[in-house]
Amino acid sequence: MAKASQSTKQKKPPFQWGAFVRNLSSFTVLVLGLGLLVGAILGMKPLEARAAAVQTRGPLKLTFVWPAMAGGRGGTWLAPSHQEQLMQIAMEAAGPRPEVYDAAPLARVSDAPFDTGWFESPPRVMRDTKGGATVEGVFRVPAAVVRKDGKDHMISWDGKLMPAVYDPGESRLPVILDPALGAPSLRSGQRDYQTQWAGEDVAASIELLGLLVRQPWAAQVQGVEASGYSRDGSLAILTRNASRIIWGGRPSKPRVGEVTTRQKLAYLTQLQTDHKRIDGGYPLIYVNSSRLQFDTSASAKAQAASAEESEPIPGTP
Repeated sequence: MAKASQSTKQKKPPFQWGAFVRNLSSFTVLVLGLGLLVGAILGMKPLEARAAAVQTRGPLKLTFVWPAMAGGRGGTWLAPSHQEQLMQIAMEAAGPRPEVYDAAPLARVSDAPFDTGWFESPPRVMRDTKGGATVEGVFRVPAAVVRKDGKDHMISWDGKLMPAVYDPGESRLPVILDPALGAPSLRSGQRDYQTQWAGEDVAASIELLGLLVRQPWAAQVQGVEASGYSRDGSLAILTRNASRIIWGGRPSKPRVGEVTTRQKLAYLTQLQTDHKRIDGGYPLIYVNSSRLQFDTSASAKAQAASAEESEPIPGTP
């Protein structure tokens, strides 16, 4: 019996030191990881507070990327007064001392300029390494001014209102004269910059201007008269020589019985070639019929008015 007991003691398995060391190492790594995590959590707030204190000792420094001039000519078409206005709006939206790690001021800086009507979509606001931020977005491109109720309202190529308002003739943009409806507005009475100008007459005028500005004689075009479109679907081109060219229906939808848009352009190009003027030297012409038509009665009236102005007033030397 003593020998059996001694044999049993000899078969007891040895202590697994390798497994013990591996488990101990895993436990040690876990404890160290938890310690680092707790330290990071406890230490992050003081670090953020310190960084914020260093970088926000004044208002947020904003830099706008202004829209470039067409054709790569350098500079921007946005007037300095409008640049200052946008900058002030963005600074007020950011607040006097915005927190460095707070995204809310940057969101406000994005929304506020968009609400002005200068941008097609909310601009991006990106922080830089110097504690400031850059504002960059897609600006709407002015197409014309709509003359309504004694004011010229800037409008984009997509038919939406823009914030600039001028006295008649003050801007250098083509004019869309006297459409049927007024500028879009909100229920509060404020100007609506996110809605297209109501009425097909403005959309048709923008379409015609988009065609005319691509022509070699575009400098002669002053604008488009839209006052008759709601009545008979006809547009007229206003020239810088104070003449009118009856164009007719919008380029994509000529009226029944009219010549094509291509033929109308061919007429104007022919007049430019023959007379160096797209109006041929007449105050009123028609390019929407099968033959060019000139209103000679309008010419006679103009000559008579000129003669009356040149006659001496009775009783004066």
